[in-house]
Amino acid sequence: MLRRASPWLLLVLLVFAGCSRCGDKQGGVKTSSPAHFLPRNAQLSLVVPDTGVLGEKLARLQNLKLANFAAQLQNAQSAEALVSSIMRQVGVDLRNRQAMEAAGIEPSRGVGVALLGGQQAFSVLGMKDEKLLTETFARLARDRLGASERAEQKVPGGTLLTFSRPTASAPSLGLLLTDGYALVGPGEVVPRLSGFATLPLEQSLAGEPLLADSLKRLPTERDFYAFLPGGVGFLVPAGTTQAVTLTGSLGDRAISVRLDTPWPGAQDTLAAFTPQKGAELLGYLPEDSFLVLRYQGDATRLNDFWPYLTGSFVARAVQDSGFDVKGELLDRLEPGSVAGVSLSPTVQLGAGLPSLDPRRTNPFRYVQLVAVGDGKDAAGLASLLEKLPPVAKRFGADIQPTDVNGQRVYLTTYARGEGAHLASVGDKLVVAAPRARLESMLPRLAAAPGAPPVAEDLRGALQAPALGAVLDLRKLAEAVKALPSEAWGIGGFAIKATTVRFLDATDDLRAVTLAVSGKDKALQAELTLWLAARP
Repeated sequence: MLRRASPWLLLVLLVFAGCSRCGDKQGGVKTSSPAHFLPRNAQLSLVVPDTGVLGEKLARLQNLKLANFAAQLQNAQSAEALVSSIMRQVGVDLRNRQAMEAAGIEPSRGVGVALLGGQQAFSVLGMKDEKLLTETFARLARDRLGASERAEQKVPGGTLLTFSRPTASAPSLGLLLTDGYALVGPGEVVPRLSGFATLPLEQSLAGEPLLADSLKRLPTERDFYAFLPGGVGFLVPAGTTQAVTLTGSLGDRAISVRLDTPWPGAQDTLAAFTPQKGAELLGYLPEDSFLVLRYQGDATRLNDFWPYLTGSFVARAVQDSGFDVKGELLDRLEPGSVAGVSLSPTVQLGAGLPSLDPRRTNPFRYVQLVAVGDGKDAAGLASLLEKLPPVAKRFGADIQPTDVNGQRVYLTTYARGEGAHLASVGDKLVVAAPRARLESMLPRLAAAPGAPPVAEDLRGALQAPALGAVLDLRKLAEAVKALPSEAWGIGGFAIKATTVRFLDATDDLRAVTLAVSGKDKALQAELTLWLAARP
């Protein structure tokens, strides 16, 4: 009796099927990318230029300790064994170029996948041998979908093969062969494959000018790219941008995803993401900061964004208070503000991970915060702090001015305990929590900055972009391992042992970095997972 195919297996089958069709003819011109067969108005389109290259890179990732750890949780001996088992079920080893060629696929012609909406999708795949490819899909349709009945007909654009269950009135899978390429789709998409095979250039992804412009702005080294037209609500609110383009690259030391979107607002507001020369403040952050952020754009330009970033509740409360965010805060700051997050030495992890909602959990029971900004004048910063107590009351918080060793500070409390405390030291503004961390920062800000808390091999991520962030996974792991036994609660030795085992399994991961900047009337972001150097 045939087993019903699992959803993930059907997805793999569809993507595998969609690896095709990179060399069809449209208007007498031979295509060179699956993008020619993907409609430009699809909700999301994905293109892999060379599936062989990507497969080989993905095969290397299965050797990571984290991959093996995850596989063992699935009762597999290793990640390689688990993935090999999946490939056997799929019927073709997508990690191996020779295996794909033996199945009739031409990896160098790439893969294309389009999500059409209404849970409909289809794929495009390069074809090396039409007979082998047809036999491969006939076997997959029979073994995985129970579709043993095969039919063939000529349609505009090529030859359409359908695979159906014996008692079904509609096909389960369709395969359209056209001049060295194949379009593959499930039953409900089969009637549309001919239309996709004959798409005019201007209606295809290959003729999308927004995608072309984005790819020109982004690095040419990429293993895949994706396109999301504006107004569909993916990644950004619907209608706020014309389109989003994503590219990804996999290397021996890093996995990167880059984003490019045409700037939707007035071009002068893009200056908020244009890097400027700012003060070097990283050396003021505590050495144990495992997460470090730096902003070196024009803070005054953030006036259009802060209500969106803080949320409607905060924005409304601030506006009702009459506090002038631009004039009192943003206009007073120079580029170069920094922030660092450290693990609290008194953290309690015995009860598991906390709620991320600060209205329910005080975040400073788990982490410590320091943020430092460079002000344009000391008097302006002092005036700013004096105006904050009445604003805080609208959030249910209380800010009380007091003196610490002759230094004026502003201590914050709210329903869950300590909040973020504030002070100005000369022309430096500091926000810190808990109180002990603020007090330790006061003499530090009066002196010259020390060495940055960011490892030298990661500092580049903070130098060039307008907004940069570094999450040092190695430093975080060491901080967790160094926690005292009381941090794990009663009987916490078992929790600690499990946590340490997980951290040891992730020591292949070095850090995560984020960079956001404006470029040529567009906003760009780059998220990178850095891998540890192999011995």
